Amino acid sequence: MSSDGISRKGFGPLESEVMDSVWSAGGSVAVRKVVDDLNERRTEPLAYTTVMTVMSRLADKEVLSRRKAGRGYVYEANAPDAAGIAVKDVLRAHGAAARADPVVLRRLRRLLSESDG
Repeated sequence: MSSDGISRKGFGPLESEVMDSVWSAGGSVAVRKVVDDLNERRTEPLAYTTVMTVMSRLADKEVLSRRKAGRGYVYEANAPDAAGIAVKDVLRAHGAAARADPVVLRRLRRLLSESDG
């Protein structure tokens, strides 16, 4: 469980730390910023390439978006918190069923908008 009470099922420990750092940034963030943020709290510093790999994998999982910035990338969360990611995952996995039932679709959209606010 994270400090906000939301289960981080599906995220490994380092992925959870990376996501917390990205969410704390409140917008687009470079890998270097996340590395520096994470290493402030660690006795054993993480390598830049380790964090870059985790962020790249989170982008592959569609949890983060990335765009080219100079020679590297900047990343941004695709949802404001873990609950938003969970709702988006449900919509992605069961979108066809939700479209068939407008009540379910409205409920899922309401959940997603609540996680945004």
